[in-house]
Amino acid sequence: MILITGANGQLGTELRYLLDERNEEYVAVDVAKMDITNEEMVEKVFEEVKPTLVYHCAAYTAVDAAEDEGKELDFAINVTGTKNIAKASEKHGATLVYISTDYVFDGKKPVGQEWEVDDRPDPQTEYGRTKRMGE
Repeated sequence: MILITGANGQLGTELRYLLDERNEEYVAVDVAKMDITNEEMVEKVFEEVKPTLVYHCAAYTAVDAAEDEGKELDFAINVTGTKNIAKASEKHGATLVYISTDYVFDGKKPVGQEWEVDDRPDPQTEYGRTKRMGE
């Protein structure tokens, strides 16, 4: 079974559309069904769903707010929450697909050049740092 976290966000919504087009079965959860910062809640959902594949789309994405008033929530979701998902995935033998961001890089590549998997991360924002920590 496929489990999608952050299913009502931008990435989660698009992923659900793609899986629907392919007639794939999945369970889609958002914060109301599984607060990823709550380890016990995460474990309960994993026990119920028994996923073999997890698309971890849940994230704190308010880039500007992450620098100030949203800093604690940014860390809680992007670092602690991701850690909870990774631990549960490992415990239950599920493959984890983590969705990161180009904010883990410094943004200094010329326009039109894409980031590569082996490029050196150098986040310049709090959001980029927490997403990198989640990796």
